[in-house]
Amino acid sequence: MTNSNLWSRMILTGALAGGLMLVFGSPARADRDWKEDCHRRLEADRARIDRDASRHGERSRQVDADVDRMNSDRQWCKDHRADWDHDRFDIGIYFGHHDDDHDRDRDHNHDHDDHH
Repeated sequence: MTNSNLWSRMILTGALAGGLMLVFGSPARADRDWKEDCHRRLEADRARIDRDASRHGERSRQVDADVDRMNSDRQWCKDHRADWDHDRFDIGIYFGHHDDDHDRDRDHNHDHDDHH
């Protein structure tokens, strides 16, 4: 083997080893604490729900959309392992609508549709 081939192999092996050390040799990064981001998201959702409830009513489509967004942000928080103040965000209007009367009226009206 010639000297230039030996040097080429040593350089290639060194570069490969260096690359592997960067990928596998670095210490594990600590997970970021997402609690503040979670709280900020849910506070913004709460303010949006309050604003739309005062403008359009608690059972409006705007509030329903806001609650859906808050539910998505709750899922984001869960996915990032960030807990939140359940006593503040998981109550009343903020927790979602279970409007059984509205569903019953819709079903009742649907039963009386003409189906020819």
